[in-house]
Amino acid sequence: MLYFAFASNLDPERMSRHCPAHRVVGLAALRDHRLGFPRYSPQWGGGISSPQLAHGQTVWGIVYDLTDDDMRALDELEGFRGSGDQHNICDREIVTVDLTRPDDGSIPRRVRPWMFVARPSNPSAPTRQYLDAILTGARHHHLPEEYIARLAVQEVAAESAGETPA
Repeated sequence: MLYFAFASNLDPERMSRHCPAHRVVGLAALRDHRLGFPRYSPQWGGGISSPQLAHGQTVWGIVYDLTDDDMRALDELEGFRGSGDQHNICDREIVTVDLTRPDDGSIPRRVRPWMFVARPSNPSAPTRQYLDAILTGARHHHLPEEYIARLAVQEVAAESAGETPA
């Protein structure tokens, strides 16, 4: 199944650790959205990201092809217990993205992958560690330079002593 990663799951080491059978499909753009940080995560010690509606802006990411086991691992990692569960940290939604640079050399096209959307709760700036995970993945996958530059100047929260995220 297809999955659109736009944040810490861009990091290739993180994806290999949690979703060992994943395969990169290609670079994708979620149009008319911006990356926000609508929810505080005790795991990360700061805000976690989620696309938010924003006319004329774009969230860049990678579409992965995942096995059912990989998706179950991501559901757990992202705090998704099932549709409509009141305890979800994130919801899983199908979105339409423009696959702009397919890894298999096929023509660009629109696809409808799953994406995790954080439920708003205590908006907060991300920690340096979380933002660095996003930037590592963004650079690894060669997201557009201007997008990476905008991410790089994102305000970060003061670091707090806590657990190292999985």
